[in-house]
Amino acid sequence: MSRNEDQYSPEVLEGQEAIAQTEDANTAEFSPSGEFSKSAMNDLVKVALKLQPMFGLEADYPTFDTDITDFPIEFVRLLLMFKQAVDDAIAEGILDDELAFSLDEVYDDTDVKLITNRLTSASRSKPFKKFLTKAAPKEEEEEVDELEVIPESAGPSDDDLFLQRL
Repeated sequence: MSRNEDQYSPEVLEGQEAIAQTEDANTAEFSPSGEFSKSAMNDLVKVALKLQPMFGLEADYPTFDTDITDFPIEFVRLLLMFKQAVDDAIAEGILDDELAFSLDEVYDDTDVKLITNRLTSASRSKPFKKFLTKAAPKEEEEEVDELEVIPESAGPSDDDLFLQRL
């Protein structure tokens, strides 16, 4: 048994498995289907390997050994993460609208090459790289901003309140 299996009850593990299956099913809806050559897919993997470290991930996606008809779920997840970052950068005016892409419109090698070229352009963009490095700390700063610090002199102390009750 793995370490996690030792720590959690069978019900929790079954729930985690059900969630993972639901996530896979949801992600599969975005999975392109068509005729994709090993060469075109591996060109896209090369770009993914360049982008992964920019997202704090290890560049470890494996290359394809054969032609495929459906994108693997793990690869779709990775591409959706890249797509969201590109869309966010476009919304903030960091990247051109021309770099937007949709996995719904991928049916053959021509479409795969289009995504490869768009992601390559994004990966070479210095403003995009800067955007990615600011994205994670920005979330932490927002959390800190939500906490309001009230100085002690803003109101009566606990002792004053207690004495008022007496």
